[in-house]
Amino acid sequence: MQLLESHHQCPDCLFMELQFIPKVNNQFELYLNLKHNQQQEEILDGRVKFGLRYSKLLLTLNNLVFIEKAEINSSIITVANNVFSSQLIWDINYLSDGKFLQGNLTKIKLGVLELNSDYYELKAQIVAKKADIFITDIEGLWRHDITPNKHSILERKLAEFIENTQLTPYISQVIFCSKDANFSSTLPHQKQDNLTEKQALELRKIIQSIYLTTKNNFPELAQMAGLNPLIDFAGGDLTGVNLSGLSLSSGNFQAANLRGADLTDIDLSDGNLKYAKLNGADLSGAYLEGVNLENASLQNSSLALSNLIGANLINANLTNTNLQNTSFSNANVKGAIFGNNLGLEDDKKQELILKGAIFK
Repeated sequence: MQLLESHHQCPDCLFMELQFIPKVNNQFELYLNLKHNQQQEEILDGRVKFGLRYSKLLLTLNNLVFIEKAEINSSIITVANNVFSSQLIWDINYLSDGKFLQGNLTKIKLGVLELNSDYYELKAQIVAKKADIFITDIEGLWRHDITPNKHSILERKLAEFIENTQLTPYISQVIFCSKDANFSSTLPHQKQDNLTEKQALELRKIIQSIYLTTKNNFPELAQMAGLNPLIDFAGGDLTGVNLSGLSLSSGNFQAANLRGADLTDIDLSDGNLKYAKLNGADLSGAYLEGVNLENASLQNSSLALSNLIGANLINANLTNTNLQNTSFSNANVKGAIFGNNLGLEDDKKQELILKGAIFK
């Protein structure tokens, strides 16, 4: 196989290599190498560092057959089964004890390929979206004396800019083909300048308008930035934000950092808060019916007077959480960790243990 294309938009953040080891009868073993770290980019008048929490590997085959998928012994990369996709897909996740993908994956066997023709092509892409971007440092783009609400809006707008200019249509792509192949592969990076002047000017304008406004209402600020509070803040840094009393039912805040946030009397029913960091947040009186808090961290937070009927709390951490008059009816607490919980009566504790909760 000859290498037709190797393009990496953020080579420090993610670099992909594929290796082919010949077997017999036109068969090859396919191996993957990945390098993950932080990427530093100069944006406007400042610098930004970011990594990825999650990405997908997409494999497209032309006149090749994947005759065997390898069982991967890794907690970082797993096979994704999608019956509606003609592509082969693998999920790449960061470890729960880290903040984003770092380090190297070396010689991960993906499976065995077989040639069906003398003319063939294999295209591998790694893709990610805004929610997968973890910004580690922001320097020189705005003063840091702004409110937490403003910071959270600008942080996600910056992530959106990175998505549009660095991760679209992919982060990394490699293409292999037969020597005499006549495939017309699309090489979009040769046709467009990712860092467009229009996008940079728009970002600068939004930063200035958010910084100068006297408004601090979260939905109003989001509207100014062209963001939707229900879908654009997954993976975002919402440390210390004030969302008190807002109706954000069915909102997606997966993997968001909501440490120390004021979430009193908020409506997050049927929302997605998987892997969210809610340490020290105040959710007193919150309406959380049907919310997904799987693997969420709620240490030192308050759920006093909150409604968690039918909530998913699988593997959530609720140590040192205030549970005065908290309703857990029909909640799934399997593997959830409790301990030192103000307001939790013994009979309720025993009920939670019977449902699979863990007390430390």
